[in-house]
Amino acid sequence: MTIATIEYRGYELRAFSHQEFPLHRDPYAKGPRRFSSVVRIEDMQRSNVNPRRYTTVYAATDPTNAIDAIDSAMQYGKDIVDGKVQANEL
Repeated sequence: MTIATIEYRGYELRAFSHQEFPLHRDPYAKGPRRFSSVVRIEDMQRSNVNPRRYTTVYAATDPTNAIDAIDSAMQYGKDIVDGKVQANEL
């Protein structure tokens, strides 16, 4: 598994996604594939502070593939760093 990483305004953002199964977390259940993602934000200046983790909140619909989920997580992390979004940590 590859974890996408970027540097943004003095922070390191890491995002990863996972697939959510439709019914009762059954991988064989019929239904649309949905993905969820988490973004981790770490201050690059202070290495002794624990990184913050956030579950991505999607505006319209859940992503149908892992790449879209990671892209959404990165944008969500940038919005958190910029102060556009007030999010609760995991």
